[in-house]
Amino acid sequence: MLLSPPHSRVWLTSCGVLCGGTDSIDALFEEARLDRRVSGSPPDGDSLAALAGIGAGDSSILARHQLLALAVVEQAWTAGGLSSVRNRLRGEEVKQRHSRWGCVSGSSLGGLCAMESEMGSAKKFSPYSISRWRSNAISAVTTVRYGLGGPDFSLNAASATGAQILYLAGSLVASGMADLIVAVAADAEVTPVVRSAMERNRSVSSNVDCRPLSAGRSGMAPVEGAACVILESEAHARRRGASPLAEWIGGELANEASHLMAPDPDARVLEELLHRARVCAVDKRGEGSEVDWISLHATGTPRFDAAEVGCLHRVFGTSLPWISALKRTTGHALAASGLLEASLIAEGLRVRAVPSWPSGIDPALGLPESPPHGRAVEPKLAMQIGQGMGGTVVVNLLGAVAE
Repeated sequence: MLLSPPHSRVWLTSCGVLCGGTDSIDALFEEARLDRRVSGSPPDGDSLAALAGIGAGDSSILARHQLLALAVVEQAWTAGGLSSVRNRLRGEEVKQRHSRWGCVSGSSLGGLCAMESEMGSAKKFSPYSISRWRSNAISAVTTVRYGLGGPDFSLNAASATGAQILYLAGSLVASGMADLIVAVAADAEVTPVVRSAMERNRSVSSNVDCRPLSAGRSGMAPVEGAACVILESEAHARRRGASPLAEWIGGELANEASHLMAPDPDARVLEELLHRARVCAVDKRGEGSEVDWISLHATGTPRFDAAEVGCLHRVFGTSLPWISALKRTTGHALAASGLLEASLIAEGLRVRAVPSWPSGIDPALGLPESPPHGRAVEPKLAMQIGQGMGGTVVVNLLGAVAE
């Protein structure tokens, strides 16, 4: 069903990213503009704790995906000019609590990888072991740390998790259930057993440089990463003097109900959602408001890429907008991918620039090797596609905010 926010416009007011060796959205966007893979490795545990601003006592009870999440939330929180007060994680001292601020978080495999790592090294488990393995491991530490006493959701929709988090976060603010939502996702490097299982289902490539949409693609390249986006109602942001990076205009969410792992090759559900999202764009932005940038899900998995691009041809025909495949730059950061992409979309809308048109596109996909109009667009309205094993399909609409 088409979401029609009755309460308020929703602004993205700040973001935080960790991908490869960078925590700079500017640097990450520049790599995307050059169609280059980000280099380097995320910080070690002590450095993550420092980025998150937490001491040894609190950091010692956390798994790596929780540290990654807190590091990007701290980055976004500080950039957004929010409260300077932080809560300790283990119940000490009086706690701050913001009843109208909430959290939507997720991790695809973080708890599972934390469990595998701990079971391989621990002689006995810590009282905090379960809090590291639970599916709400990120939400729990984020809500306690920042006093987020409003709506609280923990999601896992495989590769669609980040896009689904953005959809739900935007919906909560638009509906008036919250004034501010911290949307955050993180996944640590996959552990040996988990990677072996991924190899068995042929979702990952043995080539770490495998690039989505390329002729030689053979699966996704899982990497460690984290991202946070803070969404606020326009009224709340204006009251505290915050400026928007972009606007969450609306979205679509559905499930193919077809297969546990493989996409529907006809992508019928995605096609339906794309049509609805285009109608939403006109409803919210007026006649003549057409999507001029599509951020593809594009994992590098041949079947997912082919189904998505085939759908794109049917919906847009020869009027193809600018396309990007941002996992070519970030790698596949699992749950975090959707929010990394949302952060890059927001940055592109803010500076009126787009990532590079993907190079070396597989001719079998039928996409043009160069932009249809011969030059980059100055984007005003972007569409993000997210898809995950299990059938979840998400479309988010993000728009530039008029100065």
